[in-house]
Amino acid sequence: MTSPILPLLMAGVGFCFGRWWPSGQASPQDLEGAAKASTRSSITKGLGIQRQRVEMNVKEVCFIGAGYVGALTAIVLASKNSDVKFTVVDKNESVISSWNSNHIPLFEPGLEELYFDESEQKVHADGEHPRRRRLQNIAFSTVMDECIMAADMIFICVDTPLHGSFNHDMEWKGLDLTNIMAVAERIAAVSIRHQTVVLKSTVPCGMVDGVKQVLENKANTTASFDVISSPEFLAQGSAIRGLLFPNRVVIGDATQSTKAVSAIKSLYKWMPADRIITVNTWSSELSKIASNAFIAQRISSINSLSAVCESSGANIHDISRVVGTEPRVGPLSLRAGFGFGGSCLYKDVCCLVYLAQELGLSEVADYWKAVVRLNDWQNERILNRIVELLPPHQEFNTRGQVAILGLTFKKDTLDTRNSTAIGLVQGLRQYGAKVRLYDPRLRFDQIECIFGSATSEMVVAGIEDACRGCHALVIHTNWDEFADCTIPWECISSSMMEPKVLLDPWGVTSHQPMEKYGFRIMDIGIRHEWEQQWLPLQSDSIGLVSP
Repeated sequence: MTSPILPLLMAGVGFCFGRWWPSGQASPQDLEGAAKASTRSSITKGLGIQRQRVEMNVKEVCFIGAGYVGALTAIVLASKNSDVKFTVVDKNESVISSWNSNHIPLFEPGLEELYFDESEQKVHADGEHPRRRRLQNIAFSTVMDECIMAADMIFICVDTPLHGSFNHDMEWKGLDLTNIMAVAERIAAVSIRHQTVVLKSTVPCGMVDGVKQVLENKANTTASFDVISSPEFLAQGSAIRGLLFPNRVVIGDATQSTKAVSAIKSLYKWMPADRIITVNTWSSELSKIASNAFIAQRISSINSLSAVCESSGANIHDISRVVGTEPRVGPLSLRAGFGFGGSCLYKDVCCLVYLAQELGLSEVADYWKAVVRLNDWQNERILNRIVELLPPHQEFNTRGQVAILGLTFKKDTLDTRNSTAIGLVQGLRQYGAKVRLYDPRLRFDQIECIFGSATSEMVVAGIEDACRGCHALVIHTNWDEFADCTIPWECISSSMMEPKVLLDPWGVTSHQPMEKYGFRIMDIGIRHEWEQQWLPLQSDSIGLVSP
């Protein structure tokens, strides 16, 4: 029978072999040995690292990682557990300083209201006095060792990025677990009593056992641990609501540690009991990756049908409506458009592919590879459709000008990681098109980190500036600002150049009045008659890749 720890080696740890490893931390070889010994250890040592388990009475909780998952989860739990002290620690002094300032480092609907008593607007009106914290039982700190030692429960919420970049010519790789193992080393180095360690980061199957073995092998003899998996299922843009009213809380426990599980459940006392799902650790770890993979699969599925519709005369909106009424399918994530972006879906599908490959499940790996490849193909296909509608300038080998509204991968977040807008901007510029870019929430320096010196010639101050003189307008991110009824779309249209293409996959605007204003609507999943009439006029297709 295959050891349940095997996927750990296959989906995350192996990539670290041969890389530099910080002095004093477990080497990759140590991790490999720890992983292989996990199952054997649980048999020969009985309770193993739970040898000194005591009744859990959670009074202090430490979150390691002050990013999206760690900070938001801690804030919501603090709001629901006033008798528990929460501390969020991170080695990044700038991030911690921001959390302790008037201007927190993350944008998320509902976060300001939960964290502060006063609005940011009131602070600006009254001067830069410190804003009163609504929550008195949460703190942010860089003093990691002290916080770890004081905690009854420790949540690990550090990043596990995809190991290396990816393109179709490269090897599919797993997750970079360096941060996870560094934290495990730190806990082992300073812990002197019993503590519950909860892995909330996205990790491959078997990671709980790997962390457990590092703690057992490296910790002081007076220390003991329960190691639990409880993955996050947050969706950026609705994370606070998702934490306050979650569909489920998953707790993965391999040892049936009822005291540790009960301790975690005690932090979710406002939750209906049937929404707290207890499973083994391997199921818990895989459930997060599988959830994101299914969302990605659904997006790629509807996008694949959008290409069929464009080639056959069907209407993707009709298809989505009909398919969505099927109870076994449902209506969510059935809007055709750009491919999925962000930091999670792409990464987790790639991790699943890597896991399947290492387990020898080539057919499974190929299936999930197709989800990613279809996603990339969809973005390339949309780029080509836009470019072929732009008038060429033969003398200068250029193609028109395009306005792009929104750079974040979705609305209500400042996250641009793996945003499809970035690839669109880069692709348009490679084809010789000029780009004008406007995002109502991103600062210039945030955009400059992506595009470098080219930023100053692209970024403008508003919608009208972005569209003036452009041949096409792409509403990439469905920010509420773009749906404002006071936007003078008729004037904007008159300032644009033919063919005045409007691509609005999210349906932020209403197509009928926009057409009256002179826009030509380009849809994903629909080929309009005007496109067929316009294309023959564009005789020079500069280096287009066939979609």
